[in-house]
Amino acid sequence: MRIKPLHIIVFLSFFIVSNPAFAENKPQNESDVLRYTVEPGDNLGKIALRFGVGINQMVQWNRLAEPKVEPGTELIVKSKEKVKEEKKKPLPVIHRVKRGDTFEKISKKYKVSIQKIKRWNRRVNPRKMQIGQQIRLYIPGRDGKSVSWGKANGGRLYNGDAMESVPGMRVRNVARAYGTKRVVNLIEAAAFDLKVHFPDAADVEVGDISYRSGGKMRPHKSHQSGRDADISYFHKGNIETGFRDFDEETFDAVKNWHLFKTWIDSGQVEYIFVDYRLQKVLYEYAKSIGYTEAQLDPIFQYPAGRRVATGIIRHSKGHDDHFHIRFVCGELDKNCR
Repeated sequence: MRIKPLHIIVFLSFFIVSNPAFAENKPQNESDVLRYTVEPGDNLGKIALRFGVGINQMVQWNRLAEPKVEPGTELIVKSKEKVKEEKKKPLPVIHRVKRGDTFEKISKKYKVSIQKIKRWNRRVNPRKMQIGQQIRLYIPGRDGKSVSWGKANGGRLYNGDAMESVPGMRVRNVARAYGTKRVVNLIEAAAFDLKVHFPDAADVEVGDISYRSGGKMRPHKSHQSGRDADISYFHKGNIETGFRDFDEETFDAVKNWHLFKTWIDSGQVEYIFVDYRLQKVLYEYAKSIGYTEAQLDPIFQYPAGRRVATGIIRHSKGHDDHFHIRFVCGELDKNCR
């Protein structure tokens, strides 16, 4: 398929223009970098997924002014240097005092010492706390790194990164779309890769991920630790839909399968929740392009039945208008499970 250069130029220009320090950010110490030689079929999104970095970082490190990366080109794909970026200040987790709260109860809930809570809240008298009063907790990402803590349905997010709209992808509500930096990079990179392969595709829409500090997000049971994301399906005919009901006739198996398989191949996906009827469409499409049942068995719950707990792609009620992806725990994530 011929790629329309204008689409990719617009997409890449967002990353370049958004960072005025771009021209100065190439790592200088060769011992602190990892280089990769571009292979046929590669694009920036695919490479970013492979090495777990952000597209913006790669653009900066390599001073890319052209959208295409030609086979044989050597790219910097990892850097231990700080890249002269301003270090992010740690963001506190805010606990609002409830009836019956004490420093001891708060310390047990967040697994930090009472001494640390006192140090972080010197002006708070633990004997005179009021309902609704804010208690600041700098845990565990007090170094500024984003961390997913605990369970997806009972955890927190520390130093969350905001998922922002870029060409090819729009975000419903940024206040409800915070994830770990790793998760944000994974979503952006896969969206970029899809736009390269399908330049005329409608924008993918990102719904809820997590609040900036995680925790309960109604009406969800999960979405608490920055690893879950609700994302729109692709509609046949490149129609922009947002979150709406899909069926076998409107569901674009080609683009949805490409997006899912890109993430699954990265090894970073725990589950993708998809309505069972739509799983059937994806499964049959995958078989039609050469995948065997043996290859698809570990990926799909279908055709084993919607109550059988198997496969990465599984049925969950309410996922006929969007899919829900949960990424695996990262190296920095604490008590993650």
